[in-house]
Amino acid sequence: MCGICGEIRFDNTSINRQTAKKMIDAVARRGPDNEGLFFQKQLFFGHRRLSVIDVTEKSHQPMTDHSLNITIVFNGVIYNYKELRNTLQKEGYKFFSDGDTEVVLKSYHFFGEKCIDHFDGVFAFCIYDGNKRKLFLSRDRLGIKPLYYSSDSNYFRFSSTTKSLINLEPNQIEIDKISLHYQFTLHSVVPAPRTIINNIKKLEPGHSLTVTFDGKIEKEKYYSFDHISLDSTLTEKDALDEIERLIILAIKKRLTASDVPVGILLSGGLDSSLITAIAAKHCISNVNTFSIGFPSIDNEEGDEFHFSDKIAKQFNTSHQKFFLSDDELLDNLDEVISCMPEPMASQDSSAFFLLGKEVSKTQKVVLSGQGADELFGGYFWYEKMEKLESSNVRKFSTNYFDRDHTDFCKTITEKFCDSNYSKDFIKDLFDKQQYNLSFLDKVLRIDLSTLIVDDPVKRVDSMTMSWGLETRVPFLDINLIEFMLRIPSELKIMNGGKHHLKKIAKKFFTDEFINREKFYFPVPPLKIIKDKFFNYMRDILTSKACKNRGVFNAKNIEILLNNPNKYLTKLNGNKLWHLALFERWFQINIDGRKSII
Repeated sequence: MCGICGEIRFDNTSINRQTAKKMIDAVARRGPDNEGLFFQKQLFFGHRRLSVIDVTEKSHQPMTDHSLNITIVFNGVIYNYKELRNTLQKEGYKFFSDGDTEVVLKSYHFFGEKCIDHFDGVFAFCIYDGNKRKLFLSRDRLGIKPLYYSSDSNYFRFSSTTKSLINLEPNQIEIDKISLHYQFTLHSVVPAPRTIINNIKKLEPGHSLTVTFDGKIEKEKYYSFDHISLDSTLTEKDALDEIERLIILAIKKRLTASDVPVGILLSGGLDSSLITAIAAKHCISNVNTFSIGFPSIDNEEGDEFHFSDKIAKQFNTSHQKFFLSDDELLDNLDEVISCMPEPMASQDSSAFFLLGKEVSKTQKVVLSGQGADELFGGYFWYEKMEKLESSNVRKFSTNYFDRDHTDFCKTITEKFCDSNYSKDFIKDLFDKQQYNLSFLDKVLRIDLSTLIVDDPVKRVDSMTMSWGLETRVPFLDINLIEFMLRIPSELKIMNGGKHHLKKIAKKFFTDEFINREKFYFPVPPLKIIKDKFFNYMRDILTSKACKNRGVFNAKNIEILLNNPNKYLTKLNGNKLWHLALFERWFQINIDGRKSII
């Protein structure tokens, strides 16, 4: 995994080297092992490398095959790169490196833009085809790897982070009011192609772009779930056998597609514990596991060390746990926020950032359990949605939206309060689903295709890669997802959710462990707000910068400050923290951009 960036000029001017430096510096934390630059008159590619596969200089990037006249910058991993390499060798291709980057490059030459159909992996890349004088950019099917871009009549720029693009804006940056509605309604999710910034976009999952030197930009959708139908003939035994096979395969390929050791982020919950159990049994003998915890506040527990310790002992892992004090959390909050490509209010962003800081001292790659709740029906709100007798949109919005439109208009100033964009967006997503799917089947497909990209996928990638730590997510394996979408979702939420995963887990864990109440990863000081954390948020929201930005209703801020722990979202986030995080992100990343360039 790496950081990529680049620019193509449409106005026949040369690339500004200072612009290039600003762009590459903004992705530096994603790739601590090497920096590479590629220049032609109207073209620039930048790459910061985290060396994981073929750690030699032969796989440094930008990578150019001079005989084919093709150059690439690539972020991600192709799990089937060895099989593809063998296929290409039989077609006469010669390789000068041993990694997956060159396989992507030569696959493009052989298969053309359809090369992406052959990749089993996660990726964001840009290829310069010198023969056809064009760029080809693509993002993986689920959007696990980020790809942001901006353009006008003079240029097209892309990067792994918005900061490469924000840092080049000389003028006032405008907030996109539709994205603002999404931000405070959809749990900080701003679905692609939008971002909170008007002129910065992100490429949608399963999409590609072509860009030519005359300024022509074309986007194409190459993947969706539309071809997957429910299979009513599947017995539970057959389903469980295939799910277990696919989980084992997903974990194995994420462990073996690496020339450096791979660890596991072990929270103590069912998902990461099952990954640990399968890794220990089927894949490798020595498993390194890592856990993090925070001080508990009132009844809000700050860790699951009790369970992660048991799992580590049961499977004889080399286990490290990190306990962070309130002071350490507070001291790091501004740095956490500075590394967010977009405002991300989930409490556990800080947890992944601080865990990544420690784990990256000994590891370059880890596995994590993200995606299991969306895939196997684990969230508490799925069953609540299902039971509500109402329209699809009302079922969803009542149980998922952080605030309804009326509350949004009380939170945000009048100039940003327009239509109910989030409701319209969700209605459109439901309308686009296959007509014969149940409500719950549609919800899980919406989660997996759209919402999960920004929460939790974006925050895990952004926070751990801030320390050059690659996080792989086996439950978001495309083959596993495609099979699970064949199973009616009503079966998934049986037995309190994750019915199929719990059945498989019985081979490894006791019923008491499997069926205990679900634990949502907490960072208590960001939910039960007191003392210095309250002072931190109060100072942000009463600052001159906040008032001048004019996003928040001052009366609503006063209400939240008077009762900081009274107002929670439907998904149990603290509304005061959501507002403070948003404003602080702008103070650090937008207002402060001139001082950090």
